[in-house]
Amino acid sequence: MTTSIRVLAVAFVAVVAAYFGAMLLVQRSVRVIDTDAARISRDAAPDIRVISDLRAELREMHARVIEAIEGDDEARDEVEESRRSVDSLLAQAGALPTDEREAVLLGKLRSALPAFEQAAERALEQARAGHRDRARQTVRRELRPLGDAASLVAQDLVDYNVVVAESAAQRIEAVRYRGSRIAWQLATLCALLAAVAAFATVRVMRQVQRVQQQHNALMQRKAEELEEFAARVAHDILSPLSSVSMALSVIQRHPGQSREALDRAHASLSRVRGIVDGLFEFARVGAAPEAGARTEVRAVATGLVEELRPFAAQRQAILRIDDLPDCAVACSPGVLLSVLGNLLRNGLKYLGKAETRQVLLRARRRRGRVLFEVEDTGPGIPAQLGTRIFEPYIRGPDTGAPGLGLGLATVKRLVESHRGSLGVRAGARGGALFWFELDEASAADDASQPEHLRTA
Repeated sequence: MTTSIRVLAVAFVAVVAAYFGAMLLVQRSVRVIDTDAARISRDAAPDIRVISDLRAELREMHARVIEAIEGDDEARDEVEESRRSVDSLLAQAGALPTDEREAVLLGKLRSALPAFEQAAERALEQARAGHRDRARQTVRRELRPLGDAASLVAQDLVDYNVVVAESAAQRIEAVRYRGSRIAWQLATLCALLAAVAAFATVRVMRQVQRVQQQHNALMQRKAEELEEFAARVAHDILSPLSSVSMALSVIQRHPGQSREALDRAHASLSRVRGIVDGLFEFARVGAAPEAGARTEVRAVATGLVEELRPFAAQRQAILRIDDLPDCAVACSPGVLLSVLGNLLRNGLKYLGKAETRQVLLRARRRRGRVLFEVEDTGPGIPAQLGTRIFEPYIRGPDTGAPGLGLGLATVKRLVESHRGSLGVRAGARGGALFWFELDEASAADDASQPEHLRTA
């Protein structure tokens, strides 16, 4: 199922990536087309029109000068009008966007026009002074070559802008062709991915149905386990309550034996209290760990062992500590107390009939974590149980100790909720060795923790 989901996820991501890739390609193509279209519409085409008009106006001005020399008075006014038109068109050309090559050609044109206009003015002055032959020579020797030179520069400008426009048009065509080809490729890819996604979807749906069936079977099994657990809890609670009832009956019939009967009743009620407390503790440990929590290992472990020594004495056992590291773990004191307390009590309770009766606690730092080990000299954990010993309601066979089998399950939930790990293996002295790891707390954790939560 995981593989199918991954295939489906990859197909989905690929389709989304193809979509966004197509969008980016379209945007990029549009930008290229817009840029080249702008060069054609706002640069090349206006330049071609303006420079062509300027070139035509130069020819018109040259013709009007010749007519004015030959005595056409109206042509003199038209020469001045042509001069103003040439200046206006040159100003328009200068206002349009230009690149480096255009700027050079436009500079040449600006340099050529004043000489052309001055030659035209000299020819007109000579004609007005009655020297028409000299004016004709000025037109032939000066005005015409200067006009041809200016027209040639103007033609170069027009030709250059034609080349720019053609190049832009070719780029637009190339971008459109490439975009169309890639669009077809992306469409084919999306179709293939859609087919893969459809196949993966069908496969996932079948796997989901299979998982649902497995889940239903698991729920049925859990319901049966819960029913069995409820019967066990009822038996474990009713048994001491029956003892209380019998003690009360003894008190009613034999008031003189009330002290002994009350002691038995109190012990039975304490057993009920222990069962209920175990259920409550197991229900509470699912809460999220406290952020920034920090607990000193040596102080908490030493205090807990001292507290459990009377219980160890009742079991005729020795509770011992190896050297503990001077460090802290990233959890609250209550969490470490609960985990260590459950493991130590568990080790003391299940020593069985062992001749050597010891429970040993040790800890050491390892790669940014703190490893705790609780080893006993009891009969050990049966091989068939393994890590199932950490499941709720699971207990070792023939223990004879009271309880519901929630202690180790509580330990597992607490450790894993703090991103820790735990396990069990055979100890060197024949008993069980339970271990767990928690992250070592840093100095920053201590600085961020409220004063009342710090453990010295």
